Amino acid sequence: MYQDTARTMHSQITQLYNPLLGYVQKRVRHKEDAEDLTQDVFLKLSASNKEGVNNLKSWIYTVAKNTITDYYRKKRVFKESVADDYGIEEPEENEAAQELATCVRAYIDQLPEEYRELMILSELKDMPQKEIAKQLNMNYVTVRSKIQRGRKKLRGLFEDCCVILQGGKGSIMGYKERNSCDSEEC
Repeated sequence: MYQDTARTMHSQITQLYNPLLGYVQKRVRHKEDAEDLTQDVFLKLSASNKEGVNNLKSWIYTVAKNTITDYYRKKRVFKESVADDYGIEEPEENEAAQELATCVRAYIDQLPEEYRELMILSELKDMPQKEIAKQLNMNYVTVRSKIQRGRKKLRGLFEDCCVILQGGKGSIMGYKERNSCDSEEC
């Protein structure tokens, strides 16, 4: 009897692992963190009393949601202590993003020509990538990859100038200009 229950439980876990990992990966940036959190959910499953659980799948996803919430809470506390260590004053989230947004055009203008127009259309004019591909008579996949590379280059320009403190899902919590930054660019 016990072996049958264990086999059934193992079968359910095997069926749930990949979909649950996918669920967690959509909500957590780093693959390794998502894998760790998924393992934490199954560890909680093994450590809990499952007698009151009517729907294992629903229970696992509820635990996963709570585990992800805890992950971001811990991460925020850590980032706040890092901000204190580096002397970063944290303005309101939107305020920091708005202040940095004033620099975007200046940094886009510093990008190589092959990225500049794409970034203006994508980031400043908020044009969908498929429309950009049509307008510029380019392959959509090429546009998409150049925009991704342009964003990386743009991010590098910002990081050369500022230490940017980010929250969950990439939101900007605060920033501090580096000493080497030529703030006249913004």
